[in-house]
Amino acid sequence: MPPQKKPLPTVRNADWPSNELDRFILAKLEAVGVAPSKQASRSALVRRLYLDLTGLPPAPEESLAFVQDGSPEAYSLLVERLLASPYFGERQAQNWFDLARFADTSGYAADRTRNVSPYRDWVIDALNDNMPFDRFSIDQLAGDLVPNATSEQRVASAFHRHSMQAKGNNPRKEEFRVKGIVDRLQATGRTWLGLTLECAECHDHKHDPISQREYYELFAIFNNVPHLGTGYGVHGPMMQYMPREARLEQERLVKRLGEWRSKIGAIGQAKFPGLIGEWHSPTQVEDASQFSLAGSMTITAEIETTGAIGDIVSKYDWKAGERSYVFGVGGEGDEKSEPGKLFAWFSSERATFKGVVAYGSQRVDDGQPHHVAMVFEAGQSVRFFVDGIEDEAVRIDGPIPKTVAQSARGLAVGAGFENSSKATAFRFDGRLANVRLYDRMISNPSGLDLSKPEVAEYRRLTKRLTKAGGASIEVPVMDELPEPRETHVLVRGDFKKKGERVFAGVPKIMPALSTTNGASPSRLDFARWLFSGKQPLTARVAVNRIWQHHFGEGLVRTMADFGRYGDRPTHPKLLDWLAVRFAESDWDVKAMHRLIVNSATYQQASMRRTELGRVDPQNRLFASFPRVRLPAEQIRDGALAAAGQLSARIGGASVFPAQPAGLYEERGQDLPGNSNFKWQNSIGEGQFRRSIYTYWKRMMLHPVMSTFDAPTRQVCVAKRSVTNTPQQALVGMNEPAMHAAALALAKRLSKLGGDPEKVQHAFLLCFSREPDALELRQCLLFLEQQRKQRQLTGGDEWSALAAVLLNLDERLTRE
Repeated sequence: MPPQKKPLPTVRNADWPSNELDRFILAKLEAVGVAPSKQASRSALVRRLYLDLTGLPPAPEESLAFVQDGSPEAYSLLVERLLASPYFGERQAQNWFDLARFADTSGYAADRTRNVSPYRDWVIDALNDNMPFDRFSIDQLAGDLVPNATSEQRVASAFHRHSMQAKGNNPRKEEFRVKGIVDRLQATGRTWLGLTLECAECHDHKHDPISQREYYELFAIFNNVPHLGTGYGVHGPMMQYMPREARLEQERLVKRLGEWRSKIGAIGQAKFPGLIGEWHSPTQVEDASQFSLAGSMTITAEIETTGAIGDIVSKYDWKAGERSYVFGVGGEGDEKSEPGKLFAWFSSERATFKGVVAYGSQRVDDGQPHHVAMVFEAGQSVRFFVDGIEDEAVRIDGPIPKTVAQSARGLAVGAGFENSSKATAFRFDGRLANVRLYDRMISNPSGLDLSKPEVAEYRRLTKRLTKAGGASIEVPVMDELPEPRETHVLVRGDFKKKGERVFAGVPKIMPALSTTNGASPSRLDFARWLFSGKQPLTARVAVNRIWQHHFGEGLVRTMADFGRYGDRPTHPKLLDWLAVRFAESDWDVKAMHRLIVNSATYQQASMRRTELGRVDPQNRLFASFPRVRLPAEQIRDGALAAAGQLSARIGGASVFPAQPAGLYEERGQDLPGNSNFKWQNSIGEGQFRRSIYTYWKRMMLHPVMSTFDAPTRQVCVAKRSVTNTPQQALVGMNEPAMHAAALALAKRLSKLGGDPEKVQHAFLLCFSREPDALELRQCLLFLEQQRKQRQLTGGDEWSALAAVLLNLDERLTRE
């Protein structure tokens, strides 16, 4: 049954609720005769908010400012500032990546590296931009199928390319292909439906409302991706993608080049002696009667293209074998001609491919108009000019002919292969205009008289632009076969034992999934069905996850099991009220966080009261705020922040925080295919990036991550386990980054005044509060003991104290 918005419950203590959700909590408490806890201290609230919304502790000045601000609106203003912080997306993405199985490697024994950082950047940006949750989900489930899908939507579809993949030459391709679909179905069920669908993979279960047949009907929806589950995660649907940083750099450089062009004036206005042909808007330069060339020549033109593959601008039928000169812009498909760069070909013999090919080094596919020129000096040189500046890095392949063969087919400008298997070779989508052909070499085809500084500036900008343009990487995305695969029930889940044929659909216990024209439902149909308004689980599961983020437990504690064998919701009416509110808000994620953190329920103190131990030992009634151990990423990030080391940079490729030499090589000996893996420590800022950017190797997780219970992300994880082990203390004291953070914190404190002031500042950095009198005395006594008993001086005693503070339970806990 879809969630229904029931009337708000009546409560006796009408002064306590801050908003509507508090009434549901208070009504339950009053029913058992328990009062809510008092409001937490302001220092506890500011730390709680920062950790929950940004994943980072507040700076000392931020903590003190909030504590000292007694205005009624101080709290809500802080909430708004943190929701608008760019670090909000990083913290919320951390939870999402456990569901998405996001990792830098393919998994299984080989565990090879894949380029997946663009997906991470997309998720962080989407969360910071408060993308509605329905669109956020649809793009990830079926972004590749959305009409006129953008490159970002295709990158988003990589949610389901994080399934583990075996090595490329594995003979069990079909087995691993099926495993990949099983994983996608499991992740979809846990993430959006709150169901453990995988239970029905092998056979029916008594009392389970989803049959094995229905499982494979869902399976059919995901059975049409054209890859085999092997190839280390780099085979299958892939897309060339320019990472955000390179794209932003490219945009900046294109703008500066535009300013440069406007500064030097119009290019290509002059005409020179020897003009034998001119075409203002050509699609084909084919009229052989207009010219007859056998020696030097110059071609100038205006070209504007974005690099997209479009219609062939000037068609050339290679089978005719009559072309002897070609000039254009490289597209995709030719092994030597690089996309977006000029090329020229001249042949000294008719009906052959013998001759010279010249390849330019500068891209002209930035969407801006360019004046381009090719100067051919028979037997001597081939030169390219872009915007009046000569390209000094032209590559020449083959001898430059002294004469060019006569051809009845004429000159091809912007040529493309028409009858080749590489039919995209020289195709580009854009504008080609004002083509001029001269029967001689022209040394300065732009007609501009540029100074050396102007030329130097242009070359510097274009060199940087070329470098940025070459930064594109190949990323995994989803795609769909033109014709659906047949799907069969797999007997006992065995990929080799096909049973009856089934067709794409959803379980009968759920609302029907209808499609236009009665076609077989696609992933896009399924994704839209999740947010159709009739689906009873999507909104409930989503708000339950947000609630769990703030309170450590969901209103339904079995995050991935809303089914018959899962926990019943502690507050079913509240769950439904939140679900309806979420959908009615157009799936506004930040609005849901705002509602929760502004509630009186969220602002309660975490101190456990004696009577609650008897009435509600597991805090299911939320009569106090729960104390929750921080996740691994925040434990490390908080230490770096306290030490003043944490990088504020957002996005980009994964980094390799410093680890002892040989650690990963030794661990890799037990994994075939990993014995040669080397952890190359990042240098500079890369050592201090947030942990969300740490290289995530599934089979050999970073020590801090694995010790503090971060999942390997081999499978979808809806809720992390939390353990308390001796190894955690050892890692907290001795892991390189944690040890270095203690040293850096001590150095940071050394710039302050006397010991008491240093201790007070250390507490603000680590706990967002000042020490009480007893804590101050204990810290000062500790320092004295270090100096006298261990003979530590010169700051070493402060390093020892810093290590203790960074590893206290209070720093590792959000309360």
